[in-house]
Amino acid sequence: MPALAKVLSVVFPVFCIIGLGYLFARFKTISLEPIIEVLLYLTIPALVISSLSQKEIRPGELFQISAAAFGVVVCTGLASLAYLTITGRRDMRGFYLTTMFMNSANIPFPIALLAFGRDGLAVAVLYYIAISVFVYSIGIYIAKGSGGYAEIFRLPLIYAAVIGVGLNLMHIRLPGTVLTTMDMLGAATIPLMQISLGYRLSSTRLSHLGTSLAASVIRIGGGLMAGYAMVTLLGLEGVSRSVVLLTSAMPSAVINFVMSHRYNVQSELVASTVALSTVMSIATIPLILMWLI
Repeated sequence: MPALAKVLSVVFPVFCIIGLGYLFARFKTISLEPIIEVLLYLTIPALVISSLSQKEIRPGELFQISAAAFGVVVCTGLASLAYLTITGRRDMRGFYLTTMFMNSANIPFPIALLAFGRDGLAVAVLYYIAISVFVYSIGIYIAKGSGGYAEIFRLPLIYAAVIGVGLNLMHIRLPGTVLTTMDMLGAATIPLMQISLGYRLSSTRLSHLGTSLAASVIRIGGGLMAGYAMVTLLGLEGVSRSVVLLTSAMPSAVINFVMSHRYNVQSELVASTVALSTVMSIATIPLILMWLI
C-alpha cells in the first residue's frame, strides 16, 4: 500500500493538470502557438540549463542515456517495420512516427521530478534532448523524405544543452541570481506542457482503431522492452535506469502529429494514436512506477 500511495501521489497531479487543459479547451478557444513559442524559446532552455547545471553528470552517463534513447528509437522502428511488412503496409510512414518518438517531456518531466527528485528530472532532460535531436533528423527524414535537419539548430534547445552540460562538466556554478532566474523560468515549463497537451488532445478524434492500437502497443510495450534491453546492455543503474525505463514506455508524442500534418503523412492515424496511447498510459504508467519504485 505505501508503494501504491506514492505512485498515486506522483501520477494524479500529472494527469489532473492534463485533464484541466482538456476541460479548459471545452470552455475557451485559444491559440497554442504563442504558448509553444514561449516553451521552445524561453522556459524549456531555462529548464535544461537549470537542471543540467545542478546535477553532477559523468561523460559516460551522458553517452549511456543518449545511446539508450537511440536504441529505443531504432528498436521500435524495427518492430514497426516487422508489423507493417506482415500487414503489407510498409509505406505507412506516419505509423513509424507514432511508435519511434515518445512523449519525452510533457508527462515524464513531472513524473521524474515527483518520483525521483531533481536528479530524476535531470536524467529526463538528457533523454529529452537526445530524442529531440532524433525527431528533427530521423523524424523529419521519415515524414518528409529528406531535408529539415537544420531545424534543430534554429531552436535554442541544442545551445541550452551545450551550455548546461558544459557548465556541469567544467564544474562551473552559475551566480545565485542567474540560477534563481533559470529556476523560476524553467519551473513554468512543466505545467505549461501538461496544459498544452490536454488542450491539444481535446481536438483529437480516434480513428483507424486497429492500426492505432497496434502502434500504441508497440510504442508503450515495445518501448518498455527496448528500454529494458538498453539499460541492461549499457549497465545503467539507479535513478538513470528507472527514468530511462519510464520514459521509453511513454505514449506517442504530440510533435508526431505536428510533423504528420505539416508533411501530409497519415495525420488522422497519427492524431488517433497520440490520443489512444495517452489514454492507455493512464493505466500503464502507474504499473511501471509500481515496478520501479
